[in-house]
Amino acid sequence: MMLNIEVNLPELSSEYPVSTEPIQKFQEQGHILLRGVVSQAEIEAYRPYILKAIEGNLEENHAIEKLVKGNQENWIYIDNLWRLDAVARRFILASRFGQIAASLLGVDAVRLFRDQTYFKKPGGTDTPWHQDGYFMPLDTDKIITLWLPLVDVTPEMAPMSFVTGSHRGAKYLGTSTPQPEKMQEFAESIIQRGYEITSYGTFAAGDVTFHSGWTLHSAPSNKSDRNREVLVIVYYADGARIAQPKKLDSQAPLQERFAEQMRQQTQNSCFPGLQPGDLAVTPMNPLIYRKNT
Repeated sequence: MMLNIEVNLPELSSEYPVSTEPIQKFQEQGHILLRGVVSQAEIEAYRPYILKAIEGNLEENHAIEKLVKGNQENWIYIDNLWRLDAVARRFILASRFGQIAASLLGVDAVRLFRDQTYFKKPGGTDTPWHQDGYFMPLDTDKIITLWLPLVDVTPEMAPMSFVTGSHRGAKYLGTSTPQPEKMQEFAESIIQRGYEITSYGTFAAGDVTFHSGWTLHSAPSNKSDRNREVLVIVYYADGARIAQPKKLDSQAPLQERFAEQMRQQTQNSCFPGLQPGDLAVTPMNPLIYRKNT
């Protein structure tokens, strides 16, 4: 149940200027780092409430993510915290974030797909190479993910790595398992195919990355002695519809059958009650930002 808390907090409604250069860079690379999207004062105001909301909702761990990541002992993962706490809702649904997402995607309006906490404790395991869009039941490639650290993140604290240009054509390029040797093998195979891997290294709290739903990305294990506190928020272009399911038989590759299972489960959790072809709009998908025209 959402807590009704009235507190005096920053609005997060002011726009973050996004010029032509970062938009073009994002569209070419499939990822971008933007500094200071959330100020230090704003982080300090919201973080205690977000941590309290997480602590009060640890039982909400998402079954699909457990299936993907397996051992969750060194992770704190909660799906759709915005539905569980009033202050978290205010932060996660901030129009500032939606404005940046819409600008980078080149669309007029975006809706919320979901939010997730990705807190890696010390020793938290690798996040395997994957493309989010492969598991999303939408008929558009206009999907974008915000990765927002609530604390300073050093290279030892598992920052994200991205495969530049891997979003082009919205094609499936494969996934890895989370074992370090398999992660390395996959990275080497991607480099041999002509791609470059980028890691932004050090973040101040409130710096963010955005990446396309089809950009290959991963993160290593947390080798520090501190929690890596990160919120992930996923948006998609308003007007998208639920995609038609793929027709698969028992002879289809295991990975494709697993992906279709994931897409169906995600549809049920993020777009309850909708059928293929329906507009992707439910109470779970509020409009976050619309450009004034």
